[in-house]
Amino acid sequence: MPSSSDDAWDRTSVAWHVAFAVFASVGVVLVFAEDHFQPVALVLLGLLCVWYWRVGAPLARDRRGVLYLAIAIPLVVAMFALVPALSVLFFALYPHIWALLEPRLAIWATLLTSLSIGGVVLVSNGFSGDAVGAAVVILLSVIPAAMLGLWIARIISQSSERAALASVSHEAGVLTERERLARDLHDTLAQGATSVLLLVRAARSATDPVARDHHLALAEATTAENLAEIRALVAALTPAALDGFALPAALERLTSRLGAELGLSACFSLEGLYRPLPPAREVVLLRVTQEALANVRKHASASSVTVTLDYSAGVSLVVADDGRGFSADAARGYGLDGLRDRVAAAGGLFEVESVAGSGVRVRVRLEDA
Repeated sequence: MPSSSDDAWDRTSVAWHVAFAVFASVGVVLVFAEDHFQPVALVLLGLLCVWYWRVGAPLARDRRGVLYLAIAIPLVVAMFALVPALSVLFFALYPHIWALLEPRLAIWATLLTSLSIGGVVLVSNGFSGDAVGAAVVILLSVIPAAMLGLWIARIISQSSERAALASVSHEAGVLTERERLARDLHDTLAQGATSVLLLVRAARSATDPVARDHHLALAEATTAENLAEIRALVAALTPAALDGFALPAALERLTSRLGAELGLSACFSLEGLYRPLPPAREVVLLRVTQEALANVRKHASASSVTVTLDYSAGVSLVVADDGRGFSADAARGYGLDGLRDRVAAAGGLFEVESVAGSGVRVRVRLEDA
């Protein structure tokens, strides 16, 4: 499996290869431009190109990178000794050093390369005063080279970290998205279909035309909302219940609709000063309300239900009914596990209080982000 450094190199490989090709081409021109043609320099340049193609192209911070530099550095220094104008190749070599070695090794490799260049200058010019001065300048150039190299290494490291994070986030996101879609299908479409079914049955059994029309109108409205939810799920948009509505208005609409469907007392209240939340958090509160109200519709046989959204300290949501409740052993059949996981993923607290015959109280608390 490639390392994150491999990934960082791969994403910019075209630029690296083009740069190397440009410097190699310039090197060929410089060899032929010399007054005294040096065929050995041309042969060494060819060897460097082949070495880069065979070993350097799939560069990475591992043994391949070290092996490539172990041959490339001596080759470039040897070409510089034959044709000083080929010092241009160091512009390609130094970035390779800092891209392929850890910073500590890169500093030593840069120092070794500079020492080699300085040694070539001294030997070539007979240890004259000018040669010594040039060698000193070359050695001092290690400092800016190291600073530039550290900057290059930092950029590559950041790119690798971002790549690794993106890969992990993508894999986690795929699983999370599957779970989210499954929950959304349960929390919206299944609940909506159940509501429509109950309303159609009520309309079929109604003898009063007004009551029948009322049930059919509610069934039609619920079906339209279900279609909007389907479109939102397919488009991966904000849930349709929140589309164009602030969260309190969306929860009040859900509560009122339940009261109209079941003919019970349904009350929504807002406490504290409303403030917009991140979309993901508002979706959590919306889904909890939908599931809790669906449970009231299907299981509670309640005469009243209250939904309270409180912004006083953090954000809390309470959905309470006066229905028949359930025992702790029966709680798993009410879709609560999915809600508990959804709230936990948002960093919140999910609680259910119920005793058979005394109603249900669902409470969610989200701390301020």
